[in-house]
Amino acid sequence: RMRNRDLVYVSSAPFAEVGKVLGVFSTVAAPVASGASLYSVARQR
Repeated sequence: RMRNRDLVYVSSAPFAEVGKVLGVFSTVAAPVASGASLYSVARQR
């Protein structure tokens, strides 16, 4: 039974799982890369 604000995920693409894994990886990797970049800039000063 559908209710207001329910999420529905439908996928028929063969590489949908790969896309989901890459999405999770980029979500984790982006802040780490940003922190490393800020650390290297702060260290040079």
